[in-house]
Amino acid sequence: MEPIHLNRTIVNVVYYTQPLCPVSWRMQQHWHEFTTKFSELINVRFCMATRDAAGRNPVPGNEPSNIRACQAVKAVSLQSERAANLYLNALRKAALVDGKDISLTNVLVDLAREISRENHGLLDLQRFGTDFDSAASRRALQKDALKIRTNKIDNCPTITFTVNGSGFKVTGFHSFQQLAAMLKKALTPILPA
Repeated sequence: MEPIHLNRTIVNVVYYTQPLCPVSWRMQQHWHEFTTKFSELINVRFCMATRDAAGRNPVPGNEPSNIRACQAVKAVSLQSERAANLYLNALRKAALVDGKDISLTNVLVDLAREISRENHGLLDLQRFGTDFDSAASRRALQKDALKIRTNKIDNCPTITFTVNGSGFKVTGFHSFQQLAAMLKKALTPILPA
């Protein structure tokens, strides 16, 4: 892939997902490579889906764990999106690989503790405890639900790329190369000739 050159333009990338999404889990390695390689070009935000566009739980039978886990991700995101990315990855691994019940408070706290320990200074565990059931994290989750309805997000994962108010959305699994190509597409109108 050709290198991407730009004039300090930042692309706003919103990743619509939820902790129990198996497609997002399969895409995690590609997502991590994309967000790491292009960290100076993108501003990433997670939008957590507790329900699909029709109001159904995205993974039937897992509603309680999905909602609590989404709220935990929003609590972590109040500290940083980087911490939220790491936490979301840990949640997915715990639920989808290790078979843990991510609706349990002790599991959610243990995962936050692990992220805090492995990434010194990135996640304040005490603040996580305070933020988890706070009005701020509940409002953040409500804002996500409104954003999902407003932007007509029907499936997870969906990713939007926006520059100066214009952009596009893509749904489903995407490799690192595809994500990089989408970033280039988002920047195309402003790239130097």
